[in-house]
Amino acid sequence: MNQFVQEGRASRWVGVIALLVTAIYLTWRLLTLSLGSAEVLFFLLELYGGLSFLLFVFSTWDPNSLAKPGPVPSSVGRVAVCITTYNEDEHVLLPTVAAAVALPHDHETWVLDDGDRPWVRHLAESLGATYLARQDNKDAKAGNINHALTVIDAEFVAFLDADHIPAEGFLVRTLGYFSDPSVALVQTPQDFYNLESFEHIGNYQEEAMFYRVIQPGKNRWKAAFWCGTSAVVRTEALRQIGGVATDSVTEDLLTTIRLHGKGWHTVFHNEVLAQGLAPASYREYQTQRNRWAVGAMQVLRSRDNPLIARGLSLPQRLAFTASLTGWFEGLRTFGYVVLAASVVLTGSLPISVDPFRFVLFHIAVLASTTSAQLLLGRNRHQILPALLFEFLRIPTSLAAASQLLSGGRSGFQVTPKGQAGTKRLRSEVPASLLLLAGLTVGGLFVYAATAASLVGGPTGRHVDITAAVLVLNLALLSAAFHRIHRQDFGDERRRARRFERQMRFVLDGVEGTLLNPSTTGAHISGQVRTGNHSLEVFTREGPILMRCWITPDDKGGSTVEFAPGQFAERGVLARTLYSDCLPIAVVPPERRVISPASERSDQAAQPEVPPSRRGTDPIETSDRSQLADGG
Repeated sequence: MNQFVQEGRASRWVGVIALLVTAIYLTWRLLTLSLGSAEVLFFLLELYGGLSFLLFVFSTWDPNSLAKPGPVPSSVGRVAVCITTYNEDEHVLLPTVAAAVALPHDHETWVLDDGDRPWVRHLAESLGATYLARQDNKDAKAGNINHALTVIDAEFVAFLDADHIPAEGFLVRTLGYFSDPSVALVQTPQDFYNLESFEHIGNYQEEAMFYRVIQPGKNRWKAAFWCGTSAVVRTEALRQIGGVATDSVTEDLLTTIRLHGKGWHTVFHNEVLAQGLAPASYREYQTQRNRWAVGAMQVLRSRDNPLIARGLSLPQRLAFTASLTGWFEGLRTFGYVVLAASVVLTGSLPISVDPFRFVLFHIAVLASTTSAQLLLGRNRHQILPALLFEFLRIPTSLAAASQLLSGGRSGFQVTPKGQAGTKRLRSEVPASLLLLAGLTVGGLFVYAATAASLVGGPTGRHVDITAAVLVLNLALLSAAFHRIHRQDFGDERRRARRFERQMRFVLDGVEGTLLNPSTTGAHISGQVRTGNHSLEVFTREGPILMRCWITPDDKGGSTVEFAPGQFAERGVLARTLYSDCLPIAVVPPERRVISPASERSDQAAQPEVPPSRRGTDPIETSDRSQLADGG
């Protein structure tokens, strides 16, 4: 423990030293600044970087300041777990509902369906949840929640997105904080089980720095904020501020600011208690980030801007402003790339000092701030992946700037999750990144042609130094293009997630092993007679009977496709499968919804797999060989 405290102090000292070096550098730059437009622009970009680093040190100063929660107080009243959904398919929604109804601690589970879909009602009721829809989709997710608050009678409401599967400790590990009557909200980290997503690079995950370091660091300043999912809220607090905010598409952050303005407190509990789906493709990633960035600009333009909002402390104003202005990071990167290209193309230099002295000073700043980021990042920050994602977020920053300047109303865009089509389509590279690549390649071409005396172009030590920067920029842009255009980061085509595990089954009195099971099907290593079958599958909660269609594949095995419906049975299966990702509660036998009567009713509605689907793999026909090989 003492070593941990000493490492924290050392990290802070490095942060303070880096701030001093940055302040000295910016002061020197200001004193040597001329009034040329390029130089002023360059200095403003550097000034923004310095202020961002200051807010970073402020945000990560002490991410371990909060004590652990106590036991759930006996005074805790009714608890509701609400799952918001709009257009997600059943293979995304079913595991979440199945895990939610099994959570320890007395609660009700509600499925808030803004899509008003009959099959969602059937799914919810089969799994033991209550279904709720409304007549319109006004105010999107915020409106959906506000409508639910007029119907649900509960002292505390836990919110989950349709793809976020709760761990068994989700309620019992968070409700203890509410023994403090001033606590309005407890937020937990967003974490993801699809480690092959667009925002995962090896052991690096783009949002981990925010959720595991910056958000817990906000506890130090009593400024942790709601992130829309994986959180528990006191309904009295929401009702006091008029419900969830509808003025921004990032309703969670705006709602938090209003809660603090009324004197409520929020807590970030730094323990993963739910896991969801990270964006699988760049299209999904950009849709999600654009919504967050545009919503942040809507907050900055509103009367709830944390710099002017009433009722906030100075640390809270700084903490919220840091999160809102962070969306301009891509603008700074965009400006740096454009300025670097202009130096080589025109020979103009955006500084008035000796280039060699500037580079030495700049290296000192870069080395000190990078060291501080690595130490204060508590092993969540990696230099090259972080740089790559700065380039990938450039289009998002441009969208945010446009929203801030125009102030136009932007609708809520749901991040696509799950199957998006039958083919995996590559994402397109945004025009802004293509423009930067064109400028960079053009600059390098002019530099090379000038060096070979083929054309007359700008020369000098500053041009040589800048050309090296262009090479680095081009490498990062190329890596961004490659990642955007990779086929495995195209739109998702699988209907349900496969798991690399085995499950025992019995068919016609003979035992066997299911391979790579999912909630839609599995694979059997041997040949089984083609046709409709009933498999007895052994799960953590005991055996379940699954109706299915079995057909041989071209690898000497058999493909199993579970019949549609069977939501109660597939819920049990989902709790077993997803327990590989995080601890999920088991439903006691007396609480299970499964019964022969319900199975017969389900079977009457869905007598067999339709003939048009016979011989079809439960994932996709093109995946058959991959599934047979174990994936």
